[in-house]
Amino acid sequence: MRICITGHLGFVGTETKKYFEKQGLEVFGYDIMENGNDIRDIKHFEDFVVENKIDRILHLAAIARFADADKDQLLASETNVEGTKNIALVAGKHKIPVVYASTGSVYMPIKGVPPITEEFPAVGNSEYGTDKRKGELYIQKFAHPWIILRYAHLYGKEKRYHGLIGGFLARIEKGIAPTLYGGKQSNDFTYIKDIARANYLAITASWDKWNQIFNIGTGEELSAEAAGDLICSKTGYKGKIERQEMRGVDPERFVFDCSKADRMLGFKAEYTFEKGLDDMFKEGEKL
Repeated sequence: MRICITGHLGFVGTETKKYFEKQGLEVFGYDIMENGNDIRDIKHFEDFVVENKIDRILHLAAIARFADADKDQLLASETNVEGTKNIALVAGKHKIPVVYASTGSVYMPIKGVPPITEEFPAVGNSEYGTDKRKGELYIQKFAHPWIILRYAHLYGKEKRYHGLIGGFLARIEKGIAPTLYGGKQSNDFTYIKDIARANYLAITASWDKWNQIFNIGTGEELSAEAAGDLICSKTGYKGKIERQEMRGVDPERFVFDCSKADRMLGFKAEYTFEKGLDDMFKEGEKL
């Protein structure tokens, strides 16, 4: 099977490409950091797909950081919305199945009591979240068939300095007290190796599993305070933690119901938060 992965040089793409190749799939990467492969150029992407006789597309390419999307909203929209529309149009024209990497941020603000199912309203309340939701709609409109994966909060070695985990690690490594915003709010922290496996299960799914949306997470609800404490324990940090008020962008509770992905794709997370941290730092990884 010949798979095109857009954004294959990114955080999710790097781990996914490695996993796909271990499973015997032939991977063709398409990334703006390599050979000018820009998803905003629909003709260039279509030529790439046709030339390489692509069987299926995993669409990961995006302006993925909230701060980057907020800083340049036009670029974010051109990439995350119009770029995704281009992927969907090419996939639909050539009848190529496409798996689209979306985000739990589309559920913000959360309407209902978690665990979050795929039936919760999806709108988005950030530049990134709303763009990804629009991308979902283009995939559903133009690509046939499609699968949409909504990822929970991701972490792993190549994303060490982003988010709560990265923030704690960066300050601890510099000998500075880590900062905890709030503490009681919860999240569903999902390890990158589980995400790569979920991508594989989706891209190789039987036809009766397509045209569906799946939550991809652990179903493990962990407070920011508990996550911070575990990071401190794993790094051997025994100093103080600076506490600030909870940020307005953080939901009080965020945890996925992943039973649909378990039932239909056979996906169940293998890594708890603690197990994921252990794997992240193994083999001499600097703490």
